[in-house]
Amino acid sequence: MSGYNEIRGLRVKYLSADPANPEDGQVWYNSTTGNLRVQGIGVGAWISATSLSEARRVGGGFGTNSASITFGGFGPPDNKTTTEEYNGSGWTSGGTLNNGTARFAGSVGTLTAGLTAGGLSTPTVYQSSAEEYDGTSWTSVTSLPAARGAGSVGGVGIQTAAIIAVGGSGIPTVVDSATLKYDGTSWSAGGSMNTGRTYTAGFGTQTAGLYMAGGPGTLSNVEEYDGTSWTEVADVNTGRRRLVTSNNSPQISGIGASGYASTGITVATESYDGTAWTNQSNMATARDGATGAGASSSSMMVSGGQTPSQTTAVEEYNFGTTTITPAAWSSGGNLSTGRNLLGRAGTQTAGLAISGYTYITTPTQVTDSTEEYNGSAWTAGGAVNTARYGMQGDGTQTAAIIAGGINPSPPEFKNITEEYDGATWTTSPATLNTTRGYVGHAGGSASQTASIIFGGRIGPGGTTNASESYNGTAWTATPNMNTSAWGRYGGGTLTAALSTGGTPPESGATEEWNGSSWTAVNQQITGRAFRGQAGTQTNCIVFGSGSPAITTTEGYDGTNWSTRPALSTARDSAGGTGTSSAGLCFGNAVPSPTGTATEEFTGETVSPNPASNLSVS
Repeated sequence: MSGYNEIRGLRVKYLSADPANPEDGQVWYNSTTGNLRVQGIGVGAWISATSLSEARRVGGGFGTNSASITFGGFGPPDNKTTTEEYNGSGWTSGGTLNNGTARFAGSVGTLTAGLTAGGLSTPTVYQSSAEEYDGTSWTSVTSLPAARGAGSVGGVGIQTAAIIAVGGSGIPTVVDSATLKYDGTSWSAGGSMNTGRTYTAGFGTQTAGLYMAGGPGTLSNVEEYDGTSWTEVADVNTGRRRLVTSNNSPQISGIGASGYASTGITVATESYDGTAWTNQSNMATARDGATGAGASSSSMMVSGGQTPSQTTAVEEYNFGTTTITPAAWSSGGNLSTGRNLLGRAGTQTAGLAISGYTYITTPTQVTDSTEEYNGSAWTAGGAVNTARYGMQGDGTQTAAIIAGGINPSPPEFKNITEEYDGATWTTSPATLNTTRGYVGHAGGSASQTASIIFGGRIGPGGTTNASESYNGTAWTATPNMNTSAWGRYGGGTLTAALSTGGTPPESGATEEWNGSSWTAVNQQITGRAFRGQAGTQTNCIVFGSGSPAITTTEGYDGTNWSTRPALSTARDSAGGTGTSSAGLCFGNAVPSPTGTATEEFTGETVSPNPASNLSVS
């Protein structure tokens, strides 16, 4: 009888223990357990992703899981002309559409080279306008030969070689089977589809494209295009309309999901291999009229739509030999004393909550207490010598620093510095050059001997742009920031600091410090003061906000700001520390118990699927 080696031409390794770093698909025999093992069998799954900034449905979109766009769509309150861009972690604002083709428009391309055409400006008015996107702004280009919409919501091809097929026009709607091809300059006629339809979607190229499902009703028909004519191929398993696809996929490796089926809004997901459709893992949330993007049958994202209410929810699909766990906030242990405008230091598993406004009595007062966090619970640490709020707070749990701040009403601004050794706070002889509170600051783990403080309030109604650094012995004036503000936040180190937000007025103004000067850079999406923060100059998150309290989280990558998963509890003037992938948020400017709440942020993780046993006969 032939053995595995003769049949496959390969030998299975005979090992006494599983290898430390097996390759995807590697097969071996574990002689200790008596099991034949294989590493990394591919699985497919949907995971939640960072939500859109605003709910929308029946809009346009294209791109990939890590670089996509969604735009237009329907309210509330009415048609949208806004654009949101996705970088794989969060969303940021893009250019505004010029025309009213805000819903049921055809769309195709990539984040930096896209196209939209047709659509409806009202439920009864079809449009012929077309626009191209360059990654920043929309530009009007040659219009369609005639108005149409509600056709290929997900287009096929690229910006300079696109297909916008089928659709409807007129009142009552006349369903069209025509195909239009775009060459980057003008439109020309292609062959008609065999089945005219509306609310369909597709993937592929101008010479090897595919459209699946659609309406009227819930069609299951699928047709392939060769650049000239359409051919019927295998039907989808779930007939539906207003679905989404991985619209940058090749014709023989795409995926379709969601939509409205005969049973209602569906979670059904299926992939195509050029011959047949195969059911995959269902979406977590059924939705109708969403926006899709993706590059193959192994990766796709879906945003917005109706569930049946309009939603901001986003999901990503991945098929492979790894498991992706999405970024998220989760509950941690509560502070013993609710507080806000507090000092903070340390990490997610070794944090410090220092002094701040508290709720021991009414009216509010300032506490001198310090609490230490071990990753699950807070315990009492040493008391500060001068109770204060709105001060600097940096360093580690066993080597922290605070400086500046304000005492209770009437406000008394401080220039005092204190250092912490893990048990006791000691007042330093070094004082700030500019007495201030509500300051911005940075220093990282070395901040007790290498810290920077910037901006702040210098008295009732007064603000400053002064900046000064600490070397463990004395504070030294450094070049001023470009803008005066208080309530700033940021992060980083003495030679690579970030300052963002602040008031008055509340803004998202952001500046970077390189050790010698401040430079204005891209602003936050939502400008606020008194947010919590965690991370470095080129990789940080900021969360919560000043009044009114919000749950919003934003991330900075050294160039641009984008959204991140929201906090569970709306926060005002909370503390924050840690990193962009392991952050900690605690405290709040509302009475206990909410003011004691702690949340931990964990960034997206990717881990290899564990080895599995193969059956042995």
